[in-house]
Amino acid sequence: MVAIPVVVRRRVRAVLYGGLRDEATLSDRTITAALHAARDLEQTLAVEDEIEKRLAEARPLAEHHEEAAPRERLREVYGELRALSGQIGDNVLRDRLDAMCENLTGAVSPALRLAPRELDTVSLVALGLTNAEIAHRLGLTAETVKSYLRDAMRKLDATSRLQAVTNARRAGLLP
Repeated sequence: MVAIPVVVRRRVRAVLYGGLRDEATLSDRTITAALHAARDLEQTLAVEDEIEKRLAEARPLAEHHEEAAPRERLREVYGELRALSGQIGDNVLRDRLDAMCENLTGAVSPALRLAPRELDTVSLVALGLTNAEIAHRLGLTAETVKSYLRDAMRKLDATSRLQAVTNARRAGLLP
């Protein structure tokens, strides 16, 4: 009979047993084969442990990504709603849509207010659109978009597009 421990990171994880029914001696070749099988099992278990460890480390990152994905989708929908709001001629419907947009952002700072088109522009900047793309979506010229963005940046005390978006989110103007 032979018993070979399978040790992974100084811990016995298994024991391989082998034996014969008849009274005989196991050959060196048989014992060597059993040792190789034990070493292969050790390597397999070590690899599986490492995979489990890395998966456990990756789970919080994946959960964070899953949490971030709906937030990004909300921001995209908000930008689209803001763009649509500016194209609606019916004042009652536009006001309802603006109120829905405001509900998506949470509490808005009463001290800081952007004009509707300024808010439309900043919300589309938050989606990464260029001035030309924003102009196309809103049915404006690129110069008009630049003007709205410049006014919004001044009100938000921002020196860059990114800072304008960040300050607007902090103020509760954007989701």
